[in-house]
Amino acid sequence: MPSLLRLTISAQLALLRPLMAQLPPGSRSWLARQLMRDRRAPATLALADFCTHALMAWKNKQYDVNLNGEAALLGRLPPFAPRVLIDVGANVGEWSLAACRHLPAATVHAFEIAAPTAVQLRETAASCDGRIVVNACGLGDREGEITIFHAPESDTATSTLRAAIEVSASSHNIHTITEMPARITTGDAYLKAQDIAHVDMLKIDVEGAEFAVLNGLADAFARRAVTLVQFEYGEINLRTRTFLADFYDFFTARGFVLGKLYPDGIAFKPYSLTDEDFVGPNYIACLAERTDLIAALSCP
Repeated sequence: MPSLLRLTISAQLALLRPLMAQLPPGSRSWLARQLMRDRRAPATLALADFCTHALMAWKNKQYDVNLNGEAALLGRLPPFAPRVLIDVGANVGEWSLAACRHLPAATVHAFEIAAPTAVQLRETAASCDGRIVVNACGLGDREGEITIFHAPESDTATSTLRAAIEVSASSHNIHTITEMPARITTGDAYLKAQDIAHVDMLKIDVEGAEFAVLNGLADAFARRAVTLVQFEYGEINLRTRTFLADFYDFFTARGFVLGKLYPDGIAFKPYSLTDEDFVGPNYIACLAERTDLIAALSCP
């Protein structure tokens, strides 16, 4: 977009925002209906498209860790001296790298189930002096060999569920979905093998297989050995039939409070049906007893 046009639009928005703030909800609703009366007019379609993008931006539909609050969250953790972080679905290591950057005393145990992507993850980890422990396998609710679905066109499109890859096919320019063998273990087995007593933060990005990972850490949750959990929620949940309510039920039963992650913090709150919007991208669960963490990480 030309810079002059950007400046013009910014000026118009600067006038529009205070005007909207002065209108009561009923008047805003009336104005919206008037603007949308001619549904097929090019100007109406353009305005509707803009409003959709604005709403998604307001709801933080953003996957860049440096913009959506993920890196900012890591940046708030140093006062709590986290030592052990687990990155399940590490991909090429963007989140693991951010964790090492913000938490110089922490070790990240990174899991990437797709062998080709795990090679790239090892290259990323090489710059962190051994602070990223790369595991070329996945975490699940059992140990053994499984079949995964992988799209060569996108290193982010890998899942144990074919339907999960199909959901993101159009946005990632995916035309081919291949099957490949992979290995999984449980989080509990890994923690025992590595002699890890406590996990300060568990990040899960596994394209619809979140509950397999969570159920594989049953003992850790029973021991209250996990403090923070970050998980994705979005359109894929429509296909997997696991809803935000299911995450709330799982975590609240284990003594956690939940909230959506934003650039300025976490909006901890009880579950509401209106939250079931499938926008995503990330929610955070924190042990309710850690009131110090909740206060430090919450939105202003």
